[in-house]
Amino acid sequence: MRAIAASPKVAGMSLEQLSYLAQILGSVGVVVSLLFVASQIRQNTRALERNEHNSTMAQWTVLRQAIATHRDVAELMTTGLDGERTLDAADHLRLENMLQEYAWASFHIWDRTQRGVFPKGTFEATGGVMLCDLLRMPQGGAWWQRAKHKGFIPGFVVDVDALLASMAGSDQSLDAH
Repeated sequence: MRAIAASPKVAGMSLEQLSYLAQILGSVGVVVSLLFVASQIRQNTRALERNEHNSTMAQWTVLRQAIATHRDVAELMTTGLDGERTLDAADHLRLENMLQEYAWASFHIWDRTQRGVFPKGTFEATGGVMLCDLLRMPQGGAWWQRAKHKGFIPGFVVDVDALLASMAGSDQSLDAH
C-alpha cells in the first residue's frame, strides 16, 4: 500500500484553506464595493434633487422678475386679474400666457412633490398656494375653468381644484400668503 502524500502547505495552511480564505476575502471585497456604490448613488441622488430644486427656482425667478422689473406686466397682472379694466386682445393673450407660466411652474413643483423629489406637502405650501391666489381672482378663475383640461394632467387639476376648495372653505384671504 502506498502512503497518501500530504497536501502542500503555505504559511501553515493547506491549499484548501487558502482557497476558503480567498473566497471570504473576495466576498468582503464585493460587500465593500456595494457599500461604496450605494454611497455614490445616494450622493448623486442628492445632487440631482438639488438640481431639480434649482431648476424650479429658476422658473419662478423668471416669472417674478418679469413682474418686478416691468411695470406694464405688473399692471397687467393686477388690473387684468381683478377685471378692473377690459383687456384688448393683445393684453388678454399676455395675461393668459402669464397664467399659463404660473400654472406650468406650479405643475413642476407638484410633479416633483409627487415623485418624492420634494417633501410631501411642498406643492400645497408653495407653488399651489401662489397659483391658487391668482386663480381665486375673477379673471384667474375664468382662465382656469377654460385651461385646466388643456395641457395639464388630471391629477394636477384635481389637486389644484382641491386646494382652491380648501382655501375657499377656510376663507383664506389673498393677502394671507
